[in-house]
Amino acid sequence: MNSLVVFVVLSGLVALGSGIKLPATYSRCKADDEPCIIQAISDTFHKFQSGVPGLGLASLDPLRIDEMDIVQGTGPVNIVLNFKNVDITGFKDVIVKKAKGLTTNPNVMEMNLLLPVASLVGSYKIKGKVLILPIQGEGASNMTMVNCDFLMKWNGGLEKRENGKQYFQMNKIKATFDTTRFYMHLTNLFNGDKALGDNMNQFLNDNWEDILKELKPAIIGAFTKIFRAIITNVFENVPYDELFLPNA
Repeated sequence: MNSLVVFVVLSGLVALGSGIKLPATYSRCKADDEPCIIQAISDTFHKFQSGVPGLGLASLDPLRIDEMDIVQGTGPVNIVLNFKNVDITGFKDVIVKKAKGLTTNPNVMEMNLLLPVASLVGSYKIKGKVLILPIQGEGASNMTMVNCDFLMKWNGGLEKRENGKQYFQMNKIKATFDTTRFYMHLTNLFNGDKALGDNMNQFLNDNWEDILKELKPAIIGAFTKIFRAIITNVFENVPYDELFLPNA
């Protein structure tokens, strides 16, 4: 997984005074200034969805994830679902609802993002059972969520390293999400049997609420691992005080 692609989650804060030249229109904030931070993160998504070459920041929309697995081993939905080379779209229209805890003395941080339409498109492989029906296939997938309300919350603290600078060390991270509609379309189900494939796709969409209820813990687990790796990468490599404008 390209660990830089969601650097935008925190890049609205970045001052990075170590020689990196930010775009002239790039928003900068002081620590503790939550309204500014919320606006800065929003601006980053909206203005720089194609990336920021000066920062080595890859495309934000579409956002490429090399691999992602959803494994649900018990209950009415029992599947192993593997994704490869997935593009996630929708971040360019994100609404940042909350960004708390990004202070001079951090402990608990919280971020709430609303994506009006979020789509996950890429290669998939699935095997298992959905409610009462067996399912298997390998091909192209499209999973789309409407009004995807994503909340992340993590804790940690500052630690001083040998270079004399302090870095934020993440401990635990939790995530939740809600959506008002969940659409699924999987090609080449049942080895390309069109009738069986069409019926299964119709079944998935007719029963999306029950299916999502069963899949939600596995989906949250997969996305939590992705965001943990990305956010940790930022904090591990950038001294905490360099993420902000100086208070003076």
